[in-house]
Amino acid sequence: MNEDDKYLWDRSGEPDRDVAQLEAELARHRWSGKLPAGPLPARAPARRVPLALAAGLVALAVAGGLWLWSQAGDSRPAAPLAAGPVYRAEALSGAVAAGDLHAGDRLVTDAGTRARVAIADVGAIVVEPDSSLRIERPGPELAADAEHLLWLERGAITASIFAAPRLFQLGTPSGLAVDLGCIYTARVNDDGTTALTVVAGQVSFETPERRVTVPSGASTSAAPGRGPFTPTWDRAPQAWRDAVARLDHLAAHGGDGLDAALDAVLLTDQPDDSLTLWHLLAWPALPLAARARVAERLAELVPPPGEVDRQACLALDGRALAAWRDALGWSW
Repeated sequence: MNEDDKYLWDRSGEPDRDVAQLEAELARHRWSGKLPAGPLPARAPARRVPLALAAGLVALAVAGGLWLWSQAGDSRPAAPLAAGPVYRAEALSGAVAAGDLHAGDRLVTDAGTRARVAIADVGAIVVEPDSSLRIERPGPELAADAEHLLWLERGAITASIFAAPRLFQLGTPSGLAVDLGCIYTARVNDDGTTALTVVAGQVSFETPERRVTVPSGASTSAAPGRGPFTPTWDRAPQAWRDAVARLDHLAAHGGDGLDAALDAVLLTDQPDDSLTLWHLLAWPALPLAARARVAERLAELVPPPGEVDRQACLALDGRALAAWRDALGWSW
């Protein structure tokens, strides 16, 4: 059995990219398990039941009740419902005790150990060697809209999650990776910095300071207390990605050379780099004059819809920014 077959059988192998992309797209339509808020639909008028039919239904119900009562002496109590999500660990290599994990438990791997954690019915995480993963409980102060919260303290994981958006979230020392139906890798270094790459679907990386969306084929990184950096496509030239990283650093920490770094970033002639330019436009840490230059270049590569007010975007109006984002053409 090859790796693709293993994945299709029990998700223990590496997924085929096309299969992963299809699952990520379908995950957006998965039911969250929650009924929508709001009033229930009006009930239709009751239909009158003929008297003979009503009498027959009553007799059937009474007979059924008597039969159930007669069987009660042989019945066993129903098994209690499972309390909360189920996480189960198993070793892929090395020594990890298979079994259920609960809030507060840690899964720690050494240099020779690789493990898999099944997450209820929404997917799984592969924990790479020299890693530490903690099971957390979502709460009002962290990941309040999640049903599953795991925390990567150090090391690397690959997450394959096919659930409704935001139901699964991964905490790191640098922020939360919020699953939007995807496959992605995340690595936490010893200093707490985090690198995230999306294989299929998309991830929202979030901190109080900033939120970025990383689609399939793109990456971001983040630092504790600093939040995520501007995402870039993995296929973009390394020199251009380095210029984006330098611009990020100067915008966040100050220093000389911001205009030169911005000049290098705005040299791009690729419409797909609207991924990066839009995030720069929406980032308050970048000075207004610099964001105005970003808006001008972005408009040259991907003109905004007629209803989008560029000045509103510069004023960080969420509705205007979202309208431009929706017109960019790269998958959110």
